[in-house]
This record gives sequence, structure tokens and C-alpha cells, in this order.
Amino acid sequence: MGAGLNLKTGVDHLCIHPGGRAIIDEVGKSLGLDDYDLEPARMALHRFGNTSAGGLWYVLGYMEAKQRLKKGNKILMISLGAGFKCNNCVWEVMRDLGDVNVWKDSIDQYPPETVVNPFIEKLSWINDEHLSFVRFH
Repeated sequence: MGAGLNLKTGVDHLCIHPGGRAIIDEVGKSLGLDDYDLEPARMALHRFGNTSAGGLWYVLGYMEAKQRLKKGNKILMISLGAGFKCNNCVWEVMRDLGDVNVWKDSIDQYPPETVVNPFIEKLSWINDEHLSFVRFH
């Protein structure tokens, strides 16, 4: 973990804000997290996109649907907002979970073999600088 601080000595799981690939990657790099730790945030971003603060619940739901959460586990939830906003809280799993959630119809398809955006071929023209009518200098 980053700077000699091992957050996993006090928590079992990390629920990272899925605000974008760069955010997930940099939080992971800064805290020394591995792919297993970052998978729930990456998969929530892949399936639902950046849904702002609500995305944290998709990340938590992913961990639940993958049966990662067990009674007594502690989860550090890290949310990020505009500017310098960063909020954290620790949740404790009070019972073993088996309820279905928003992932019920697709959890077996995650993580996919590739996380290529399926819309990139059809909509990549949106980012074409030659079609843009706004120029920043």
C-alpha cells in the first residue's frame, strides 16, 4: 500500500468510487491496491458508467453479488467529488448476504474477457476534433 500505510490491516474490502478509469487507476496506484481490489469499481463503471455518488452502491452490489462479503467483514467506502471532496466511511457486514440485487441478471458475465467499450466504433466520431465546432486555445 502507498506510503507505508496498509489500509487492509483494518478493513477487508475497499469500495472505490467508480468516477472514471483514471480515478480508479490513480486511487489504486496511490493506495497500492491490486486488480482484485479494483475489479468491483471497474465493473460498475463498465456496466453503469459514471453515475456520480450513486456508483458506490453498484460497486458494493457487485461485491455482494460475487459473494465476497461475509459476516463481520469491514468495507472502506471511498467517495470522491468535485474539487477536493473525499469522503470515507467504514461499513461492517452484519450477516451473510444472499439477496439478489441490480447485478442479478449479469453477474455471471463479469468480469468480461475484454472491457472494450461496445459503443466506441459506432460513436467515436463524437471525439473527432475535426467535427468539433468549439476550439480551445
